[in-house]
Amino acid sequence: MRLNDIRVSPHFKLREFQCGCCKTVKLRPELLAMLEELRRLRNSPIVITSGYRCPKHNRAVGGAAFSRHMNGAAADIYAPHAEQITLEAHARAVGFAEIIRGGKKNYLHVACG
Repeated sequence: MRLNDIRVSPHFKLREFQCGCCKTVKLRPELLAMLEELRRLRNSPIVITSGYRCPKHNRAVGGAAFSRHMNGAAADIYAPHAEQITLEAHARAVGFAEIIRGGKKNYLHVACG
């Protein structure tokens, strides 16, 4: 069994949210619930490209000093550039407090309050 290979909801495993460098995970239940709702609304898989980030990893990737990734309240999800406007509308409908399009980097940042 791989590290953090634990199902935490119908469509997500804990390892999808782990830090890229230290494998630590912090995950707010409301973020997980909102991502599940986003998946239901889209009726297609959600791929997490960045979940929790420890302070070291957050600095390494150029994250904001007080990034919500560092407390388990944010995730970046794969979003092809052409689909970002639609995905953003779905994320707003779900109630995400913060939504940032990644443009040609093909991601959408979502965070709960």
